[in-house]
Amino acid sequence: MKKQVLSIAFTVFGLATLFAQNAEKNTAAAVLSEEGYDLPQQKTKMHFVNGPETPIWSEDFSGGIPTGWTNNGYDAFGNNLDSALWEYRGAATTPSVTTGSRGAWVGTRGPIVSPTASNGFLIFDSDYLDNNGVQGARGTGKAPAPHKGVLTSSAINLTGFPYVELKFNSYHRYFEGRTLVLFSTDGGLSFGDTLAAHPALAVNATSPSNGTVSFNVSSIIGNQGNVKIRFLFDGTYDDPGASGSGAAYYFWMIDDIEINEVQKHALRFTEWNDAPAQDIIFGPSGSGTSKMGTTTKFMSCDWTKDVTFDANAYNYGFAPLNNVKLGVDILDKNNLLISSYVSTASVNLNSGDTANYNTLNTYANPFKPNAVGTYKFVYKILSDSASVVSDTFNLYVSDSLLSNDFKYFHNSLGTNNLGNDGSAIGTRIDLDPSLQTTWLYSVQIGLSTSTIAGGVVEVEVYDTTGFDYIAGFPASNLVGASNSHAITAQNIANGYFSVPVLDATSNYVDLNLGSYFIVVRMYSNNGTNPIFIRNDQMFAQVGFGKIMYNTTDARWYSGYSNSRTLNAPHIRAVITCPPGNVNEDALRKHVSISPNPTTDFVHVNFTDYTAHITLTLTDLMGREILKQELNAYGGLKHPIDLQNLPSATYLLQVNNGQSVITYKVLKQ
Repeated sequence: MKKQVLSIAFTVFGLATLFAQNAEKNTAAAVLSEEGYDLPQQKTKMHFVNGPETPIWSEDFSGGIPTGWTNNGYDAFGNNLDSALWEYRGAATTPSVTTGSRGAWVGTRGPIVSPTASNGFLIFDSDYLDNNGVQGARGTGKAPAPHKGVLTSSAINLTGFPYVELKFNSYHRYFEGRTLVLFSTDGGLSFGDTLAAHPALAVNATSPSNGTVSFNVSSIIGNQGNVKIRFLFDGTYDDPGASGSGAAYYFWMIDDIEINEVQKHALRFTEWNDAPAQDIIFGPSGSGTSKMGTTTKFMSCDWTKDVTFDANAYNYGFAPLNNVKLGVDILDKNNLLISSYVSTASVNLNSGDTANYNTLNTYANPFKPNAVGTYKFVYKILSDSASVVSDTFNLYVSDSLLSNDFKYFHNSLGTNNLGNDGSAIGTRIDLDPSLQTTWLYSVQIGLSTSTIAGGVVEVEVYDTTGFDYIAGFPASNLVGASNSHAITAQNIANGYFSVPVLDATSNYVDLNLGSYFIVVRMYSNNGTNPIFIRNDQMFAQVGFGKIMYNTTDARWYSGYSNSRTLNAPHIRAVITCPPGNVNEDALRKHVSISPNPTTDFVHVNFTDYTAHITLTLTDLMGREILKQELNAYGGLKHPIDLQNLPSATYLLQVNNGQSVITYKVLKQ
């Protein structure tokens, strides 16, 4: 499995024993919330040699639930619950097609966006059925959760059609309600071959409102004369990443169902053995060691890591495909092609077979960004007869940030999930041994709008050596920390805020080469001011790339089982690196600053020294405040006026043209 391959790399940092720990959190996770954002549009772009066929059978719900279909509801024990039914939205119904879920927690989400949504669609509105649209009123609706909604089609004759796909528009927000499709070939007497419509959604996440689901079901219902299809909202499922109560909730909308003939030649991206459909790897060429150490994904300090790509694909058509390869195009921000990569190996695929990342990869030919900016990349699966192209993903190369997210905001996680006071979320950064020392000045944290001002965060930076999921970090591993920061309404409105981080001597944190965890501890005043940190689910992070501390269990976890609810939290290091060929010692022994902290002026003091000096004052985000040049001499005390600056931490650089000293100045 790919995740096992990735974890091997951590042994070089002395962390091999960690993976014997129970590193996944299985209980007491997410709670109902308006948070949870639509996934970016990831509909596969299909490119076939032969064009699409006319549907064999279709249903667009223009006249309501069709004659011959059945609509049934059940409680958690399998008893009839006649009110737990799928609901029809039509142009003349109340509510109409302009309304999606009526539940208490729907937020701003509307109806499904399907080609024929204007003439009607179906919804199982679990949220509304349980609470009647009233927050805090769980269990007071007409069909309290947990419940099941079962919608079954009339009989469909597919005789003479051995190669078929089921395709439909689907819109789902997930809490604990699984969305399943079942099939019968005996007219509904028995159902089997269950398929999940949205198997990869995390708790509180939402599929695209215009998303399409399709399955090659040739082996299930192909050439069968008495087929029925069942759409099951199973709200009795206990998701260990949610409340563990089988509480159902949120919704599932469907429309425009079709059964089509499968194309002769077709390819699809697919997940395989827990590996994502497309993946991006940072680190030594072909090692697959880490997605970490480059922020949003940002790279910094005048260095960049090798970037390689891999993917998984399966043959969706009914004919074999030959010479299947991975291709990746790298574009600049203006969509101009920079370079293209093609996997060295190829494979031949029979119908239904999968080619995985062991073959479909560019490990032998890494891409290395050479400048600050935005890079775009597109995955392609190529063959002699068909191809498939991914959406465009972004890679950000920055000179001041380091983190693991790609700027996507899929869901949030915080005190309501992990504990009101003292819970924590951490992200790991790896500093390449071939690179120079990094200076950490502050940490940028992304908040969701579910956060309520007044909560407090504290940031800690630890060396990873000796970490244990039960015991936590050795106290000696703490290399930097912040003061307490009370979250303001402006922090929430901005979406991000920065917290200065100091070492034991109240200076910037000098990170030696190696691996570190940036940990954000959260205090919500016993739940009054909850804190929610943004999370990115786009590319699955390796297990030890993120951690969370749950106060109920008083221990650390690497995430939730089979979920990306915690994957790449928006916790970013604000850094810089020393200039090349720096030799500070000769300069530092002649220069000092005082007073520090200060309320008005800071003086740069020179002893027994003559040189032309440049002084530069910046804030922790690297924005220049002033720049001065002077001729230094022994006994000079050069004042820098801070009176009109807000109370904060600033960086003062003293540069003699050969060496640079950076001081952290605290204005009170």
